[in-house]
Amino acid sequence: MGDSLADAVAELQRVLRLDYNFAGSLETTQFSSTTSQSFSELAGVLKAAAEQGYDAKEENTTPVVGDEAYVYWAGCGWYTAIIRAWMPSELAFMIKWTDGDWAAERAELANICLNKVPSVSSVGVGTRVLFKQGLYYCGMNDDGTICDSTGRALSDAKKAELAAKGQISDRWHMGQITRVYRDEHGEPRYNGEHVPLDDPQASRPGFVGYERVFTNLKLPDLRTTPNVFNCMDNSGAKSETAAAGGCDVFVSKVTKDNRDISKLVTPLEGVYRVGKSADGATSSSKIQSTVQQIKNCSVYLVCLSDNFIEDDTAMAELLYAKKTARKTVIPVVLGSSNKWHGTTAGMLLAGQLYIQIGNEAEWGPKTAELMSNLKQQVKQQSSEQSGVENSKPPRVFLSYCWSNSQLALQAKQISWLSGDEFSDPRRIKKDIEERLGERVWLDIEQLNSIDDSGMFGQLAEAVKKSSLVVMCISKEYTNSQNCMMEANFALRSLRKPVVVVEVGSGTQEDRHAWKESCLGMLLPKNREPVSITADTVTTLAAYEESIGKVVDFIKPQLPTTGGSEIPVEAGIPVPVAVSVTGKSIMQKMVPMLGDAVVAHYAAWQFFPAKVAAFNRSTLRYTVNWDDPDPSCRVQPYNLVAMNAEPSTELIGIGSRVLFKQGTYRFGDSTGDVWNLGEITGIQEVDGEKFYSGKHSKSAADGLAVATWPSFSPTFNGAKCSDLRLFPNAIEMLEQYKLMNEE
Repeated sequence: MGDSLADAVAELQRVLRLDYNFAGSLETTQFSSTTSQSFSELAGVLKAAAEQGYDAKEENTTPVVGDEAYVYWAGCGWYTAIIRAWMPSELAFMIKWTDGDWAAERAELANICLNKVPSVSSVGVGTRVLFKQGLYYCGMNDDGTICDSTGRALSDAKKAELAAKGQISDRWHMGQITRVYRDEHGEPRYNGEHVPLDDPQASRPGFVGYERVFTNLKLPDLRTTPNVFNCMDNSGAKSETAAAGGCDVFVSKVTKDNRDISKLVTPLEGVYRVGKSADGATSSSKIQSTVQQIKNCSVYLVCLSDNFIEDDTAMAELLYAKKTARKTVIPVVLGSSNKWHGTTAGMLLAGQLYIQIGNEAEWGPKTAELMSNLKQQVKQQSSEQSGVENSKPPRVFLSYCWSNSQLALQAKQISWLSGDEFSDPRRIKKDIEERLGERVWLDIEQLNSIDDSGMFGQLAEAVKKSSLVVMCISKEYTNSQNCMMEANFALRSLRKPVVVVEVGSGTQEDRHAWKESCLGMLLPKNREPVSITADTVTTLAAYEESIGKVVDFIKPQLPTTGGSEIPVEAGIPVPVAVSVTGKSIMQKMVPMLGDAVVAHYAAWQFFPAKVAAFNRSTLRYTVNWDDPDPSCRVQPYNLVAMNAEPSTELIGIGSRVLFKQGTYRFGDSTGDVWNLGEITGIQEVDGEKFYSGKHSKSAADGLAVATWPSFSPTFNGAKCSDLRLFPNAIEMLEQYKLMNEE
C-alpha cells in the first residue's frame, strides 16, 4: 500500500472512529492505488457530515420514564434523579431524587438533563452545557444533623467515611461554551464558564473547588439539556395544525428581528403557504404546532442573526429541523455579523451556501435570489390554494361553554352534554351568521395554535376588535374558569355591550346557579335573556323565532360603517344589552412584578410571597417567599393570587377563592395557611357580605391540611377581606403586554 493511500485510509478510519463510534479496523483492508483520491475525498465528506450533525450513532438525549437524569435544585447545582412521568402539556417531568429528598418532585423540562454524552454538532460557542466541578456530600454528621454538602466544614476522615458509604457524588453546573478547538489528535476540546449568578440555573460559588471557568474539557465531560422540539415530537401529542396540513416554507425567526422578517415574508406569502416559528415561546401547544409544521414543510428557511443565536429556543428549533426532521434548510443571514459561524448553527450549516443581506440596499436583489432558490425547492401555490382569509375580524364575538354544544359532543370534544340540538351555541352562531350576513367569531374557527400571543392573547384581541359579545350563559358557563375570564374581560375591563342568550338544560336549579354567580349578579335583574334552553325551545319554529330575537338585539349595536365603534343612538330598546362602566377591579387582581401575593407551594398549601418574574409564554410566576425557603418558587398563574382584598362584585356562588385555615412554622417564621376553596353561600348583614364555602381539594388530592387537627371541610362567616382571588388570564396578559410596550 502506497504512502498516500495509507494516509487516506488512516484518515478515513480516524474520522469513522472519532465521529461515528466505528470499532473496526481498515488497516488490513486491501485497496487499489487508483482509489486513493476517492478515499481522500470520502474522508473529507464524512468529516464534514459529522460536523454538520449527521452522527451515525448520536445519543438520544430525550428523557423517558426510568431514565437517570440530572435535575437543577435551588441554586446548588444539578443532582441525580429518576424520571417518573412526562407531562407534555406542562413541558415538565415528575422526578424522584436518588438521595431520598422529598421536595420539588415536579421539574421543568429546561431543568432536566440526561446523563448521556451529546453529539459533536450539538455543542458550539454559546451552547449551554452541564460540566463537573467540585463534589456533593450527602450524609449525616456524628450528632445526627445533615452534613455540610459543600464539604467546607468536613474533615478528611468524614469525607473518607462518606466516600466509603457512596454518599459523595460529582457536582454538575450550568455553563456556557466560550471556545471550541481541536487537539493534536483532532478531538474537539471545549472552554467555557459558569452562567452568570443572576441566571435562573446558576450555581452559588460557595462549594469547595469552585472556579469561574473550565478549560480543555472533552465531549464526554459535558451534558446538554433536552431539545424541547424532540420531546414534543416523541410525546405522541398532536396539534390542530397537523390536521390542517403543512406549509410550503417554514420561516424560523425571533421576535427581535420581526421588522426585517416582515420584509422577507411579505413577498413569500403571495406565492407560498408560509408558516412561522413562535418567536421563542415555549408553551406546549406552540411547540407541538411548530413540530408539526416543520415535519410537513417543504423548505425550512432560517433567518440567522445575532439575536437568533442568543435565543436558546430558536437554536433548538434549528437543531430539530436539521438533524431530526432532516429538512432542506435555506439559511438567510440578516446583517453583516458572522458570529453564527462559531455556534452550533455554524456547525449544522457548515459548507452550505447562504444568502446574506448586509445592508438596506441588498434587500431587493437578495430577496429575488431567495425567491429563485425557493422556486427550485417548492411547488408554487396561489394564495387561493393556501386557504388564507384576509377579511376583517368579526364584529360579533360568541362566548360559550363547550359542554352546552351537541356538535362538540358529536365531535368527541366533550364527554357529556347539558342541552340539546336547539340550545347548541355552535348552531346558534351559524344561524346568526346567516341572518346577520356577516361572520361571528367562534373559538374553534379563529384560534390559531401558532399565534405568538397564545389562546388568551388571541381571545383578548378578538374581544377588543368586536363590537359586541353574544354570551351563551348557563350553569356550565359560570362554572368554567375560561368562560368567566372571557365574560369578565368583556364586561368589566372593556365594557362591551353583550346580548345574553340562556342555553343548557334550563332547569330551575341550573338557572339559579348562574344567576347567583358573580356574572349573574352583574347582569340587570329586570332584563331577562333570550332563552334557548332544552326546556323552553322544543320545536324548530320556536327556535327560529328565538334566533330572530337575538339578531334583532344585535343589529342596533353594530356600527353602520363596518368598523367596530359602537353607535350612540338614544331611544333604541335593547332589553338584553348590558354596558358596564367605571371600575378597574380586574386590573387590581393581576399580580405585577414586586407585588405581594399568596402563592401555591405544595400539597395545596398557599403562602405569602412577592412576584419576582412572570413568563408570558408559560403563564407562570416566579415568586420569592416571605420566609427563606428557596423551593417551589415557580407556579402557574391560576395558583397565584394578589394579597389584597378583592371587590365584592367579583365574588359569587361558585367563585374560586383562597381562605385561611391553619398556621405554619418555617424556622423562625410563622403565619396563616391559605387554602383553595369555593363559595357556596352569601349572606348580607347590615350592608356587609359574609361568605361560606368549602375546600376545593381533599385528602385524596394530597391536601396537607386535611390531616391537621384544625382541619374543617367548610368555612363560614368570612368577610371579603378574609378572601383572595386569582387573576383573569386575559387581563393579566394585557397588563404585561402594556408593561412591555412602555
